[in-house]
Amino acid sequence: MEKFIKLILPATDVGQILDGLEQRRIIWLATAEYLEAGYTTLSDFIEECSDTYEAQAVADYYQYIIDTIRKQRDAQADKYI
Repeated sequence: MEKFIKLILPATDVGQILDGLEQRRIIWLATAEYLEAGYTTLSDFIEECSDTYEAQAVADYYQYIIDTIRKQRDAQADKYI
């Protein structure tokens, strides 16, 4: 069974977390692009991985995390404590 952690953070901190996750997602997209095309225009950095599929899967997972956090944040938008 997966464990869940409930965090209570200031909205600005959540924004910073989302920004950081978005930057990681972009780097993994750049890695996928580089492995497929031999170059990337998305980032100055790429990560080490086995293939384009793995890089895209990691980028997609970052997108899932980002979407999950945004959905929870937006559901609480009028209830900030």
